[in-house]
Amino acid sequence: MPDEKDSEFKRSGRLFAAVAVLRLLADPRGSLPGPEAFTGKDSPAQRIDDLKSDPYDALLEAHKRGGEHAKAATAVFRSIPDFLERGLIPSKNIGDRLLADFATGYEAQLAKYREDHKGVLD
Repeated sequence: MPDEKDSEFKRSGRLFAAVAVLRLLADPRGSLPGPEAFTGKDSPAQRIDDLKSDPYDALLEAHKRGGEHAKAATAVFRSIPDFLERGLIPSKNIGDRLLADFATGYEAQLAKYREDHKGVLD
């Protein structure tokens, strides 16, 4: 869940983490985005779209894997609306300061998912 004080860019980074984690839970051959995901000047909406992951399809695939993957995917899937509750994801391009905010949100949400679902995301 995003912090009420999160900027729209930090919140976007958290949503990016949710979609990336769902994609990973669906496909064990995948990986989480690394530092290259936090370069350039495109928009948060474009970054999320570039993951090429449909959350519903990812949830179904994770459920096929069963066990802890299915449980984690359900929790992550349910968290997605929380990131959109305070508004849409920015479609404007971001510079270095806002990109850092986006990356901070991503890392914070990823840490939360790792803590909540120990061993599943490693």
